[in-house]
Amino acid sequence: MGGQQFVTEFSLPGVVDGGIERVNVGSWIGDSIVVLVFYPSDFGPRSGQSAALLRAVEELTGEVDARAVGIAPDSVYSHRRFAAEADVDVPLASDADGSVTEAYGVASTGEAGQIVAERSLFVVDYRGVVVHEWEASDTGAMPEFERLRTQLRSITPDGSAQGCYRTGYARYREGRRYLSSGLEHCEAGDWGLAASAFDEASAEFGDATNRFTKGQGLADGDDIHEYNSRGRVVATKYWEAAEWLAGFATAASKDNVESREENREAAEQALQEVRDVTLPEPDAASKTATGKHHA
Repeated sequence: MGGQQFVTEFSLPGVVDGGIERVNVGSWIGDSIVVLVFYPSDFGPRSGQSAALLRAVEELTGEVDARAVGIAPDSVYSHRRFAAEADVDVPLASDADGSVTEAYGVASTGEAGQIVAERSLFVVDYRGVVVHEWEASDTGAMPEFERLRTQLRSITPDGSAQGCYRTGYARYREGRRYLSSGLEHCEAGDWGLAASAFDEASAEFGDATNRFTKGQGLADGDDIHEYNSRGRVVATKYWEAAEWLAGFATAASKDNVESREENREAAEQALQEVRDVTLPEPDAASKTATGKHHA
């Protein structure tokens, strides 16, 4: 696929735990790391290698709390038989027309002229960005699983200092979004909606604080420790401000002038302390922490 590419989301009929249901990869993005495994067919000359690949990926994703799906053109009924006979437990999706296989650039033409998939693998992070690709160079080729394991752990939420910073930053940004929404509702005098938005912001900032704090403990270098430390301080202050602003909106809805002003002043003080502090984007932080700087 090349460069930074976002995952092509898809929903296909599939087999999950022996039952037939749709596999909607788009709904997984944001909640988990996703590993997509393409393979030619359930039954054929290379089915043994495909089954071995799927079982290995299943074991790996179990170790790092990721999700995997196998994708091939066969029907769901073929998938169900293959899963049972080959002892494959990952969901298997049926890409009957080959559209998903073609979208990922791993399609080839079978002996009967049909679209089949080359054995290949894509790792998608929680943002929906494809961060790793592999395609079999020959019939017996397999990915370097130890390298893949290390990479998955580095991007799995809470699995590393970098992962903690990445998820903490995402929660922090979501908190800022709710905070802005709450302030807009305040300007419109919609105090109930404002209080609700500030409560959501508080929850996001609280989660971000916890992620950054854990990242500090996992850090094995000064740079990533500093990023998580800064994130913890900033998220904590925004957390406090969101709490005060929720109180401000509630007091305003009840015409409690004294409480409203107390909460407003406390929120402004908390925000003032971090107003000029910025947090680097996760990708920039990750490259700096590993000694890889932008050109």
